[in-house]
Amino acid sequence: MTKKAGTALRKAALAAVLCGLAVGSARAQEAAPRNAAPVRWSLGDVLTTALANHPVIGQADAEVRAAEARRGQVASARLPQLDATAAASMLESKSSVTGEYDTYNTSNVQAEVTQLLTDFGRTRASVDQAGNLAAAAAQSARWSRVEVAYNAAVAYFNVLRAVNLQGVSRETVLQRETLQKQAQAFFDAGVKARIDVARAEANLYQARADASGADHEVHTARLVLLNQMGLDGPADFELIGAPEVAEAAGTTEEWIKEAEENHPDIAALRLQLEAARNARLAADRGNNPLIYADGRVGWSGTDDFPVDRAWSIAAKLSWPVFDGYLTRQRTAEAEAGVVAAGFALANRRRQVRLLVEQASQSIKDATERLAARKKQREAFAENLRLATGRYEAGAADIIEMIDAQVQMTVAETNVVETRFDQALAVAALYRALGRLPQTGI
Repeated sequence: MTKKAGTALRKAALAAVLCGLAVGSARAQEAAPRNAAPVRWSLGDVLTTALANHPVIGQADAEVRAAEARRGQVASARLPQLDATAAASMLESKSSVTGEYDTYNTSNVQAEVTQLLTDFGRTRASVDQAGNLAAAAAQSARWSRVEVAYNAAVAYFNVLRAVNLQGVSRETVLQRETLQKQAQAFFDAGVKARIDVARAEANLYQARADASGADHEVHTARLVLLNQMGLDGPADFELIGAPEVAEAAGTTEEWIKEAEENHPDIAALRLQLEAARNARLAADRGNNPLIYADGRVGWSGTDDFPVDRAWSIAAKLSWPVFDGYLTRQRTAEAEAGVVAAGFALANRRRQVRLLVEQASQSIKDATERLAARKKQREAFAENLRLATGRYEAGAADIIEMIDAQVQMTVAETNVVETRFDQALAVAALYRALGRLPQTGI
């Protein structure tokens, strides 16, 4: 057999091997079992479920009800206070003269009503303070909903990110398995050296290790999502509706203005500042007089049903003269509370503004990077195609092929990472604005 004929035979054998690999891969995919359709959730489904089930929401709503009840407790001082008492007694005594026992039965029924006429603004300030705190609790509950929705959205996108990266890792394994089999076939045919097989195998084992890590990341991300939704299962859910491009309408200046006006945390701190001012007013009026109206009516009797009636009406003026500087110290404490609440509000405004600006910049950066990453992926896909052709034709070595595959994997990974970075940046913007995430992001 001539050298030329031997080379032709080896190439024919190699072509047959590669064809067999392709057919075997296709049959394996066709034979893969198909599981029953799992539960499918969109972003809207995830957010709705989280808002309905997460314990933080229930806790926040309970705290609102508690704050409303405290307001009712303070406001009760404005209403009449009614007390009723009933008493019965029996007395037995021995006469020192006759030596006999005498028994006396007495009974008494009494009702008393007291009405605060005025304390010159102290109660009104306390009621206003409690009302401010109840309204602040409602704003805090709204912020809890924003936080729960944001965390659920982040978990949703992280699952999709992990699933996409899992797909990239599995595709990489398939590519490197094909390369390893090609290298083995070339070696068996005497076209390539044994080192190509060794390098292809090392490359394949690295890809399998990365794929195992990607599987773990998917499992962990799914558990986190269920936790953020307030659920324990099902474990085999699927997510749908992943965005290709995430967008947010508006400018940074418009978003900062919206956050200043509507952010629940800022609104709650404004109300807490107003509550602190009312607390200071109530404390400052601690030395003011109190005027009450008092009315009593009662029935009493001895040995019979109580039929003797007595009643009275009175007005009472109470004026603290000296309380050991208690009012002064309470006022000083309340004044310090006003100052602290003002600083807390100013600090939160700065934080929210920073969050808005960071989210805005992140959206811009991710959008620009995504466009560049997609171009990079196109270039590396063409590079891989050319390298594959060259390697199959025997014109390229294994290193060029491995480099092309690694570059393609990195490019695919970068596109996935950047696409979800963009989606998370939009979700972060909604959080900074105090909005629930939109299901279209």
